[in-house]
Amino acid sequence: MTAAAPSRLRAHLDALEPDPKARVVLWAAFDTFLQFGVRRTSMQDIADRAGMSRAALYLIYRNKDDIFRALMARYFAAAAGVVTEVLASAGDPETALAAAFEAQMADIAEAVMASPHAEEMMSAKQGAAQDVVAAGESALAGAYAAWLRDGAAAGRLSKQAVGPQPDTTAALILMAVFAVEKSGGEPAVRAAGRRHLARLFGRALRP
Repeated sequence: MTAAAPSRLRAHLDALEPDPKARVVLWAAFDTFLQFGVRRTSMQDIADRAGMSRAALYLIYRNKDDIFRALMARYFAAAAGVVTEVLASAGDPETALAAAFEAQMADIAEAVMASPHAEEMMSAKQGAAQDVVAAGESALAGAYAAWLRDGAAAGRLSKQAVGPQPDTTAALILMAVFAVEKSGGEPAVRAAGRRHLARLFGRALRP
């Protein structure tokens, strides 16, 4: 990745791919997708950016779809891990959610949004990574649901606001965060939108 990623999220992403060569390929592919879009990127483009031959690249990944799927799977797994850590260490619900939203959506998501191919990359739900994205969003929602469930049980969060089905409340929170990202606008506008969501949900969740 050309721009510095959040250290915590980057550490999670790298830890999910212990093979250093595969890790280089994934970040090279990410940068190439940002520059050219997924459809226009070739395996040769990725190999060139990764500093290896195309034959060497094929020994690691079979094709471009496999690379894109691996990127999406690792992003969601890393985001779920980071969100779990942040929510566990933060204080009041508003602060906790604001920190979690930033950890989940900061630099990496902003790099995608700044790309002229953002719409294509964000349409993965209808593409080759549809099942990966669905599973990843479910795991990410699960991180928020666990926080809601535990917080309500411990009296840190309003049981009424969490509701009888924390999974449903978590899914609504996640949908709202993604909606802010997909709304477009400048990075500062999206960041302000995430903070506003954190205030709305956080205040509602106060016990």
